[in-house]
Amino acid sequence: MIRISAVGHGRVRRRQLLRIAFASAVALSVTELAAAVAPYLRVTRIVGLGAPVAVGTASEILKEFAATNDRPILFREGRFFLLHAPGGIIAAYRKCTHLGCTVPFDTTKDLFECPCHGSRYDKRTAVVLRSPAPKPLQLFHITQSPKGALVVDTNPLNVIDRGQEWDDRYLEIRES
Repeated sequence: MIRISAVGHGRVRRRQLLRIAFASAVALSVTELAAAVAPYLRVTRIVGLGAPVAVGTASEILKEFAATNDRPILFREGRFFLLHAPGGIIAAYRKCTHLGCTVPFDTTKDLFECPCHGSRYDKRTAVVLRSPAPKPLQLFHITQSPKGALVVDTNPLNVIDRGQEWDDRYLEIRES
C-alpha cells in the first residue's frame, strides 16, 4: 500500500514518487496486457471459408443446373462454386492454382477465367483450358446428410488435388 504523507510542506519524497511511478507503470502494463489478450479468450464462430456450408439438396441443385444450362452456382461465403460435372456435383475452390487469385465465372465466355494472368478453366469440371495455371481448380469435399442436405467442407487444408484430366473418381455426390 502506498501512503503519501505530508512531510516537508506537502512535498513528496523521492522514494514515494518512485513507488507511485513504478506502481502506475505496472498497473498500466497489466491493463494493456489484459486488453491485448482479451479478444483471444472469446470463442468465435467460424463462418465462410473453413466452415461447413449447407447448399441444399442434390435434387434442388440439379434442377437449378437444368434451368440455367449448367451455369456454376456461386457461394461467396465459402469461396466456392458448385459445378454440374459429368455424372454428379462437385464444389470447386475459387482460388487459382497459378498464383492464388480469386477466379470468377465469365458468363459471356461460359468458363472460368482468372483476372490476374488469364488462366481458363472448364465450367463443368474446372480443368485447365489455358495456362499458366499448372493444375485444375481444387475441389472441396461434399457430404450428404441423412435428410438429403448437401454440406460442403470448405477447409482449405483438406482440398482434393487432382490431375489435368477429368476423372469421375472425384465425384462424391453422384446423380441418381
